[in-house]
Amino acid sequence: MDDGTTPRTVRGWRTSSYSSNGASCVEVLEADGATYLRDTKQHGHGPVVHLDGPAWSAFLDEVARDAASANGAVEVAARPDGGRTVVETSSGAELHFRADEWTAFRDGVLAGEFDVASV
Repeated sequence: MDDGTTPRTVRGWRTSSYSSNGASCVEVLEADGATYLRDTKQHGHGPVVHLDGPAWSAFLDEVARDAASANGAVEVAARPDGGRTVVETSSGAELHFRADEWTAFRDGVLAGEFDVASV
C-alpha cells in the first residue's frame, strides 16, 4: 500500500454474510487495485495473501466451481477434514481455514458477494 500502511492495518476488511459471527472466517479487503485475504482467527496478526485483479477473478471462479487452482497467485488445497489451505505462490504465506469457514466463504462467492463490482 502506498500510504505507509499495510493490509493488516487498513479498515474495510469484510467477511461473507454466510459467516456466523465474523469471529472465524475468510476476510477480504480490496485496496490499491488488488484483493487481500486473511484469517479472522489471527486477529489481524497473521499472514495476508495478495491477488491482483485477474488472479482474483480466476480465484473466485475456481472457488465457485470447487476447481483446482490455476490462477497463478494462490494454491488452494483441500484437507481431509474438509478445510482448505491457501498458499500464496510468490511468498509461501499460508492461511488455514476450517470446513465451516470455507463453506461460508464459498457460499458468499456463489452469491456474488466478492465480485469485483461488489467489493
